[in-house]
Amino acid sequence: MACSILLSSALSPPSVGKPDDFLKPALRMSAITESVHNRRVTEEELGSSASADLAAWLFFQLAADHVFLPILVATFVFSHSVIRHSTVINICCTWILSGIISSLLLYSGEASGPEPSQGLCTVQAALMSGALPMTSVATLALAYRTWRSCTPGTSQLREKTSWTTRIMFILAPYITLGVFCAIAANLGVQYPSHVDRGTRFFYCAVNLEAFAIAIDVFSAVVCIIAAGLFVHLAMLQLRSREIRPVRQHSAKADTALRIRVGLLTLYMLTATLANLGSLGDPGTAFPDIFTASVGMAVFVIFASQFDVLRAWWSWRPCQSPLARPRHARNISPSDARTPYPSFDLDLLNKRTDSDVSDKARLEALHTYYAARVRGEGVKVEIIDRPQDAFIRDGHELRRASVESGLAGSKRGRSWA
Repeated sequence: MACSILLSSALSPPSVGKPDDFLKPALRMSAITESVHNRRVTEEELGSSASADLAAWLFFQLAADHVFLPILVATFVFSHSVIRHSTVINICCTWILSGIISSLLLYSGEASGPEPSQGLCTVQAALMSGALPMTSVATLALAYRTWRSCTPGTSQLREKTSWTTRIMFILAPYITLGVFCAIAANLGVQYPSHVDRGTRFFYCAVNLEAFAIAIDVFSAVVCIIAAGLFVHLAMLQLRSREIRPVRQHSAKADTALRIRVGLLTLYMLTATLANLGSLGDPGTAFPDIFTASVGMAVFVIFASQFDVLRAWWSWRPCQSPLARPRHARNISPSDARTPYPSFDLDLLNKRTDSDVSDKARLEALHTYYAARVRGEGVKVEIIDRPQDAFIRDGHELRRASVESGLAGSKRGRSWA
């Protein structure tokens, strides 16, 4: 009985009123494939501008991330006159690493032409998945450190930051890179057909829409938090300026640095939002090129500071030791200046170190400025105390005379 029912149901023709029932599984599978596969822009869509877009993208990767930023990092590390916090150096290093990851196909000579090998493409796709989150976290670390050092109630603690906090600031971007890289590598192994260069044109990627949304949303949220910290900091700055105007040079320099970090945060936020918006409009190469330009923005923002430019100018190879000022006076060989003694800037910078005593700092300053004053042709006498400027001669107190190269006069004052 049961067999006859099954046979009759199998042989009976389908209902006439529902012809689309057979198409539903195919349509459902097509929809799933369409939603899973994430496409940015192809070479066919770019057309004649494909080569120009690729050249612009590679220019930012090579010029900024391979040349300019390494020079800037070397300046921060080796120059004694340019001192930067580790978060500033770290954000430069993250963009250098991002440029290396983006140029893997260029290193192997497969940046254009046929599809690269599956192994190399999977490696770059996994690393590229964590590049944008890594640089976003580095931006947040820099923004948080700047906000924390300027917020009332925490500014007095900025010199006592624990080693744990410093290490966390440095390692957080690379931990983020490792997490997203591991997830992308797992997805690339499970779905090898969704790992290619054709759907992103500039680099290989794991073309799964859910994963791409997670990357862009995470990066955008992190940059929004960083921008929020700077909005709060700007409000505090405006309130404090209304109460007490900023007049000191150091305060103005700190404000300029905060503005630079704020501009970088805004630039990075724009890049992440552009990547997030490209999910709805995949037919443009603007998000990838704009994101690649962030490394150049990092270089311009931090390399245009005065102390960095001055350090580079002092390192110029064509500097002549015989160069003189335009209106230099004639000095006899007997009155020629002796070289100024060197002064260790660490004696001024390391104010909180116990190994640098006040006596050593004062002695170094004493020697340094005494030599500079004598080098100008002025005869002076270095005194230890202010009251030593008065010399007792009998019943008189007269002020010690100072002979200068310009006046050459003596002044005295008598007391009855």
